[in-house]
Amino acid sequence: MRIYLIGLAGLLFTFNAFAAEKSLVITTGNLEALRLSVPETANVSIKAEKTTIETKTLWLYIWSVPSAKTVDEAILKIGEVIKGEFSDFAAKSTESITLAGGEAKHLKGRGTEADDGDPGTAEVVIFVVGKNVFAACVHGEGDHAALEREQMLAVLQTAKSP
Repeated sequence: MRIYLIGLAGLLFTFNAFAAEKSLVITTGNLEALRLSVPETANVSIKAEKTTIETKTLWLYIWSVPSAKTVDEAILKIGEVIKGEFSDFAAKSTESITLAGGEAKHLKGRGTEADDGDPGTAEVVIFVVGKNVFAACVHGEGDHAALEREQMLAVLQTAKSP
């Protein structure tokens, strides 16, 4: 009986985890390019190449980087890509991670918030899905970006081709 209850509890937990998510498809040039699972409560807005995913505890920005064909090319352009949200980004560390079955780069650094010029931190993940390169970013004053790291990576781990 105990094993049955443990199994049932696990099933209910899994069901609730999936019930609390919704699917988001990001397009590039009118073609579906990226599918993510985001929290059901997330507000999503799309403006040109930038998608904003906002919850009570996460503000995640994702850009399509059509001028780049590889992660390394996008790294060279990252300051320009994210400048509408975060300026003067200077990566202090770069870590290789795996997303969507391929190598991605997780950059952590400092700069200033674009809206008010306050000093802060940003974490940027650059990855490829299919033939499309994307950059995802969380940022904030002080060390705020680190507080959103786990949630950002949890969303990005769901990345796949549509």
